[in-house]
Amino acid sequence: MAVRLSSGSRRAKTHPEIRPTAARTLESVFDILQTEVQRRFVLDLFSGVGSYGIMALRRGSLTAVFVDSSREAERRVTKAIAHYHLETQATVFREEVAHFLHRAEREQQEYDLVFVDPPYESVSPGPVIQAILDARIMTRSSILVFEHSKHHAPPEFAELTLRKSRVFGETTVSIWDHP
Repeated sequence: MAVRLSSGSRRAKTHPEIRPTAARTLESVFDILQTEVQRRFVLDLFSGVGSYGIMALRRGSLTAVFVDSSREAERRVTKAIAHYHLETQATVFREEVAHFLHRAEREQQEYDLVFVDPPYESVSPGPVIQAILDARIMTRSSILVFEHSKHHAPPEFAELTLRKSRVFGETTVSIWDHP
Protein backbone atom coordinates (compact mmCIF):
# COMPACT_ATOMS: atom_id res chain seq x y z
CA MET A 1 0.00 0.00 0.00
CA ALA A 2 1.51 3.31 -1.04
CA VAL A 3 1.05 6.64 0.64
CA ARG A 4 -2.18 7.91 -0.81
CA LEU A 5 -3.42 11.37 -0.16
CA SER A 6 -7.13 11.95 -0.17
CA SER A 7 -8.53 15.41 0.18
CA GLY A 8 -11.92 14.04 1.30
CA SER A 9 -14.22 16.88 2.15
CA ARG A 10 -13.31 20.20 0.58
CA ARG A 11 -14.64 22.05 3.62
CA ALA A 12 -12.19 20.47 6.04
CA LYS A 13 -11.32 22.71 8.97
CA THR A 14 -7.82 22.89 10.34
CA HIS A 15 -7.13 22.24 14.00
CA PRO A 16 -6.18 25.38 15.92
CA GLU A 17 -2.95 23.65 16.87
CA ILE A 18 -1.37 20.30 16.19
CA ARG A 19 -0.23 18.90 19.48
CA PRO A 20 2.04 15.89 19.28
CA THR A 21 1.60 13.17 21.88
CA ALA A 22 4.18 13.52 24.62
CA ALA A 23 7.02 11.00 24.31
CA ARG A 24 6.39 9.73 27.85
CA THR A 25 2.72 9.11 27.08
CA LEU A 26 3.52 7.41 23.78
CA GLU A 27 6.13 5.11 25.34
CA SER A 28 3.78 4.22 28.21
CA VAL A 29 0.98 3.26 25.80
CA PHE A 30 3.28 1.04 23.78
CA ASP A 31 4.70 -0.49 26.97
CA ILE A 32 1.13 -1.46 27.90
CA LEU A 33 0.44 -2.88 24.44
CA GLN A 34 3.85 -4.60 24.14
CA THR A 35 3.61 -7.38 21.54
CA GLU A 36 -0.05 -6.67 20.71
CA VAL A 37 1.10 -4.13 18.11
CA GLN A 38 2.76 -6.62 15.80
CA ARG A 39 0.99 -7.75 12.61
CA ARG A 40 -1.90 -5.31 13.14
CA PHE A 41 -3.89 -3.13 10.78
CA VAL A 42 -3.83 0.32 12.42
CA LEU A 43 -6.16 3.30 12.21
CA ASP A 44 -4.89 6.63 13.61
CA LEU A 45 -7.82 9.07 13.89
CA PHE A 46 -7.20 12.79 14.48
CA SER A 47 -3.65 11.75 13.67
CA GLY A 48 -1.97 15.13 14.04
CA VAL A 49 1.71 14.39 13.47
CA GLY A 50 1.00 10.64 13.32
CA SER A 51 2.87 9.64 16.47
CA TYR A 52 0.70 6.63 17.30
CA GLY A 53 0.50 5.19 13.79
CA ILE A 54 4.19 5.74 13.06
CA MET A 55 5.20 4.09 16.34
CA ALA A 56 2.88 1.13 15.61
CA LEU A 57 4.46 0.65 12.18
CA ARG A 58 7.95 0.88 13.64
CA ARG A 59 6.98 -1.79 16.18
CA GLY A 60 5.71 -4.28 13.63
CA SER A 61 2.21 -3.32 12.52
CA LEU A 62 1.45 -4.23 8.92
CA THR A 63 -0.29 -1.06 7.74
CA ALA A 64 -1.53 2.23 9.14
CA VAL A 65 -4.21 4.63 7.96
CA PHE A 66 -3.87 8.23 9.17
CA VAL A 67 -6.92 10.52 9.22
CA ASP A 68 -6.92 14.24 10.03
CA SER A 69 -8.68 17.21 8.47
CA SER A 70 -5.70 19.56 8.73
CA ARG A 71 -3.41 20.27 5.78
CA GLU A 72 -0.55 20.79 8.24
CA ALA A 73 -1.21 17.38 9.82
CA GLU A 74 -1.28 15.78 6.37
CA ARG A 75 2.05 17.40 5.52
CA ARG A 76 3.70 16.40 8.79
CA VAL A 77 2.45 12.79 8.72
CA THR A 78 3.57 12.36 5.12
CA LYS A 79 7.00 13.75 6.03
CA ALA A 80 7.32 11.38 9.02
CA ILE A 81 6.27 8.40 6.90
CA ALA A 82 8.98 9.26 4.36
CA HIS A 83 11.56 9.83 7.13
CA TYR A 84 11.06 6.28 8.42
CA HIS A 85 10.67 4.78 4.91
CA LEU A 86 7.14 3.53 5.63
CA GLU A 87 5.52 4.67 2.39
CA THR A 88 4.44 1.17 1.35
CA GLN A 89 2.63 0.61 4.65
CA ALA A 90 0.83 3.94 5.11
CA THR A 91 -2.20 5.74 3.76
CA VAL A 92 -3.01 9.36 4.65
CA PHE A 93 -6.48 10.87 4.38
CA ARG A 94 -7.14 14.57 4.84
CA GLU A 95 -10.79 14.58 5.79
CA GLU A 96 -13.11 14.89 8.75
CA VAL A 97 -13.09 11.79 10.95
CA ALA A 98 -16.89 11.48 10.82
CA HIS A 99 -16.79 11.45 7.01
CA PHE A 100 -14.00 8.86 6.99
CA LEU A 101 -15.90 6.60 9.42
CA HIS A 102 -19.02 6.78 7.29
CA ARG A 103 -17.06 5.86 4.18
CA ALA A 104 -15.06 3.12 5.96
CA GLU A 105 -18.31 1.48 7.06
CA ARG A 106 -19.50 1.32 3.44
CA GLU A 107 -16.15 -0.08 2.33
CA GLN A 108 -16.24 -2.65 5.14
CA GLN A 109 -12.63 -2.06 6.18
CA GLU A 110 -11.61 -3.40 9.57
CA TYR A 111 -8.77 -2.42 11.90
CA ASP A 112 -7.13 -4.34 14.74
CA LEU A 113 -5.71 -1.33 16.52
CA VAL A 114 -7.44 2.06 16.60
CA PHE A 115 -5.78 5.17 18.04
CA VAL A 116 -7.86 8.31 18.64
CA ASP A 117 -6.33 11.61 19.76
CA PRO A 118 -8.87 14.40 19.13
CA PRO A 119 -8.63 18.01 20.27
CA TYR A 120 -9.61 17.69 23.95
CA GLU A 121 -11.52 20.96 24.17
CA SER A 122 -13.95 20.19 21.36
CA VAL A 123 -14.33 16.40 21.33
CA SER A 124 -15.33 14.10 24.18
CA PRO A 125 -14.69 10.35 24.02
CA GLY A 126 -18.27 9.03 24.08
CA PRO A 127 -19.63 10.25 20.74
CA VAL A 128 -16.42 9.45 18.83
CA ILE A 129 -16.22 5.93 20.25
CA GLN A 130 -19.90 5.38 19.46
CA ALA A 131 -19.26 6.51 15.86
CA ILE A 132 -16.37 4.03 15.63
CA LEU A 133 -18.58 1.24 16.94
CA ASP A 134 -21.42 2.23 14.60
CA ALA A 135 -19.03 2.14 11.63
CA ARG A 136 -18.24 -1.53 12.40
CA ILE A 137 -14.58 -1.09 11.52
CA MET A 138 -13.14 -2.99 14.49
CA THR A 139 -12.31 -6.69 14.36
CA ARG A 140 -13.42 -9.02 17.12
CA SER A 141 -10.03 -8.67 18.80
CA SER A 142 -9.45 -4.95 18.23
CA ILE A 143 -7.85 -2.62 20.72
CA LEU A 144 -9.03 0.99 21.01
CA VAL A 145 -6.65 3.58 22.47
CA PHE A 146 -8.22 6.97 23.18
CA GLU A 147 -6.28 10.02 24.39
CA HIS A 148 -8.54 12.56 26.13
CA SER A 149 -8.72 15.21 28.81
CA LYS A 150 -8.43 14.00 32.37
CA HIS A 151 -11.71 15.86 32.95
CA HIS A 152 -13.61 13.30 30.80
CA ALA A 153 -14.17 9.95 32.45
CA PRO A 154 -13.76 6.98 30.12
CA PRO A 155 -17.29 6.06 28.99
CA GLU A 156 -18.71 2.56 29.24
CA PHE A 157 -19.87 0.57 26.21
CA ALA A 158 -21.42 -2.88 26.15
CA GLU A 159 -19.25 -3.81 23.15
CA LEU A 160 -15.97 -2.75 24.80
CA THR A 161 -14.10 -3.72 27.95
CA LEU A 162 -12.01 -1.01 29.57
CA ARG A 163 -8.56 -2.49 30.09
CA LYS A 164 -6.74 0.48 31.54
CA SER A 165 -6.99 4.22 32.00
CA ARG A 166 -3.89 6.22 32.97
CA VAL A 167 -3.48 9.90 33.67
CA PHE A 168 -0.42 11.80 32.39
CA GLY A 169 -0.70 15.40 33.60
CA GLU A 170 -3.77 16.86 31.84
CA THR A 171 -4.08 13.83 29.56
CA THR A 172 -5.77 10.49 30.14
CA VAL A 173 -5.16 7.50 27.90
CA SER A 174 -7.91 4.89 28.01
CA ILE A 175 -7.52 1.49 26.40
CA TRP A 176 -10.45 -0.76 25.56
CA ASP A 177 -10.59 -4.29 24.21
CA HIS A 178 -13.23 -5.35 21.70
CA PRO A 179 -13.85 -8.95 22.81
